[in-house]
Amino acid sequence: MKIYHLFERYLQPIRKWTQSLFFIYFLFFSGLCLCVLGVIERFILMRDFYLTSTLVVLLITLIFGRVFCGWVCPLGFIFHGVYKLKMKVSNLKFPPTVPEEIHSKMIYLKYGLLVLFLYLTYKLSTYAFCKVCPLGTLTNLYGTVVSIMLLLFFLIMGFLYPLFFCRYFCPIGALLGIFSIKPLFKLKIDNEKCVNCKLCDRRCPVQIELTKGIPQHECIRCFECKSICKKDALKYEI
Repeated sequence: MKIYHLFERYLQPIRKWTQSLFFIYFLFFSGLCLCVLGVIERFILMRDFYLTSTLVVLLITLIFGRVFCGWVCPLGFIFHGVYKLKMKVSNLKFPPTVPEEIHSKMIYLKYGLLVLFLYLTYKLSTYAFCKVCPLGTLTNLYGTVVSIMLLLFFLIMGFLYPLFFCRYFCPIGALLGIFSIKPLFKLKIDNEKCVNCKLCDRRCPVQIELTKGIPQHECIRCFECKSICKKDALKYEI
């Protein structure tokens, strides 16, 4: 238990170091890409399947939820940095939000894009998502004019609204979201400790209103909510 509480105490620094190390890995060693969507595209085109890496990512997602998004993804690392910069420059305590009537509809867009990219991969016999993936501009993967323009667009939007790409457009997040609808480990609120101050709601970078319910498939396991909760009301457990 002491080790667990020590881990919780330094949760954010550990996550940031983990993200940074994986970002360096992707930047310089992207030939060993862990993109599960890219692996599925390869299977559609070549019937060749990187079984080990894909199963590991999906198994971790089934157990822990979308920890890949909050702890590993290089795009997540970039967009986390962008919105943190916005908060520092603008002297904001809490990230800005998208109007709820728009946000509640747009979160489904990424699932439609997932289906679209898989269809285009099959229909056009090409790596549809890889050719437009914003990460391609930073690695030795596909770096196209479109991917450069998309990266610039999402950097601007990510500066205005936290994790704009991750919330609404990332098909990888959509795929992992499907596998984390009912993960083994869930983020929960202890109603006996919660005083409904809504600090967790206001701190969440993907705009989840945790006090109204936690959709596990949308939570990226960044644990910003746990870090700000003064009553230790948020638990991450089976």
